[in-house]
Amino acid sequence: MKEYLKAQSKTNEIIVGNAVNSDELDRISKSDFRWADNRKKAFRYRPVKKGEIYQFEFGKNYIPEMSYEHRGLIIGVKQKLLYVLPIFSYDPHKHPDVYHPLDFPTSKSDMFLLKSSEFSFISHDSVLKLNDIRTVSINRILYQQSGRIHPTSDTYKQIEFLALRKYFPSFFHDFEQNNKTIESLNSQLKTITDEKNRLKNENEKLKAEINSLKEQIKAILNK
Repeated sequence: MKEYLKAQSKTNEIIVGNAVNSDELDRISKSDFRWADNRKKAFRYRPVKKGEIYQFEFGKNYIPEMSYEHRGLIIGVKQKLLYVLPIFSYDPHKHPDVYHPLDFPTSKSDMFLLKSSEFSFISHDSVLKLNDIRTVSINRILYQQSGRIHPTSDTYKQIEFLALRKYFPSFFHDFEQNNKTIESLNSQLKTITDEKNRLKNENEKLKAEINSLKEQIKAILNK
């Protein structure tokens, strides 16, 4: 109880001192209420798929972690734990550097631009936070958003690839080097196979010519 009162006193001190604005205060209050209301509830039994987008309660976290209520893209499902990439509104003044496969293909930004002109399920341009994968309970879902980035699409594959590369750079470096080695070996194998087939065809051609000459000689000798 002592620690609880201490925490409440500190929170009230911040509020009275106007360290948080009214909008954030509402978010803090909603987050606390949802946690208190849902923490003992049984796990929800609902089908959740990769590429689907939900509204989540991420809770209170430290900057620059995502906090409070936001959309999120599901990139993994492990029983009742979900792996989520947060989505929030795009502000070109706050986010001057973003990645987009067509508009900004050379950017190394942690923000993946989702343009409303390309995705019907968002009403305004948004960004996907590639470097902030959240592992969350299925009970953090508030509701499902319309639309989906299908896992078989090039966009989803690129998002997943970029996110994993940011989290496991050493692994992906080795992975890419191994892929290059495999491609080189496959190329060499193809060259060897092509040469083998060429020699085989050449051999068959020579055999046919020898048989033809034999037939000609045989015909001459029988005259």
